[in-house]
Amino acid sequence: MGLISKLREQYRRFRAWQQNPFDYTNHSTHTERCANCGTEFSANFCPICGQKAGIGRVSWRTVRQGLMMIWGMDSRSLAYSLVQLLLRPGYLISDYISGKRQVSFPPVKMLLIVAIGAMIADYFFEVPSPEKTEAKNNVLNTYIDWVDANPGWGMLTLTCFMLFPTWLFFRYAPKHRKHTLPEGFFIQVFMSSLLVMILILTTITHNVMFVWVLPIFYLIAYHQLFGYSWWGTLWRTIFCCIQSLVLIVSIEFVGNFIMRAPQTNELQGTLSAVVLSLFMVSVWFITEMIKRKRGKN
Repeated sequence: MGLISKLREQYRRFRAWQQNPFDYTNHSTHTERCANCGTEFSANFCPICGQKAGIGRVSWRTVRQGLMMIWGMDSRSLAYSLVQLLLRPGYLISDYISGKRQVSFPPVKMLLIVAIGAMIADYFFEVPSPEKTEAKNNVLNTYIDWVDANPGWGMLTLTCFMLFPTWLFFRYAPKHRKHTLPEGFFIQVFMSSLLVMILILTTITHNVMFVWVLPIFYLIAYHQLFGYSWWGTLWRTIFCCIQSLVLIVSIEFVGNFIMRAPQTNELQGTLSAVVLSLFMVSVWFITEMIKRKRGKN
């Protein structure tokens, strides 16, 4: 029982950290004079120029902080933001779109740096593949080649297919009710960084099992971000994925038609996906209307 109690306590602390990992307590116990502007204050930062309290002579700690700042390891640490993205993805995104900008490294900049890491990992750890047969000149193969050369932007364009479906299926969520499309864009930027990190692990370990973690992270992030139950989050996320797939297949079909590339059976597949998508949206809409009507009664 002692071990179980300890595990429960550790999990309780982890959950508390997930929901509120930041300490904004004023640690300054006496009045200080700002070394930059000369203002007297009793806080963690100068209220006039924003310089941190306790700044003194240059030391080896100052040298270390200066070097770390080059790589984004300053007050909004890139490393710490990535750890948060892995351990509390939905809560971090929720903090950011709620206005707590200081809790995270800038998300677009984070995605670009993580993408550079993916390119480096791909260069050093990629397993040589057998000779490829000449691919057909169609939209899908062109896009795959572009994503391979630009992992950050490629992953962002891929996740942005989830932008409108996420807005559609989660706009009546308990948390972030009626979130906007610009907020949805930053949601997908964070998710892109997370997915690129997973792909880096896949490249380094040569273990494709990490790819199966991607939908699990989407489920966890959406559950933490929007506040639905696990079941409510699951079926909505599945609907979002199907809608995104419909958009991708439809764009591929139109692009191939414009390029006069071979279509094979894509038209039939696109029409089937559209019909299925419309059916699922109809089921979701009817369900939401029934729930809202019951709520009014």
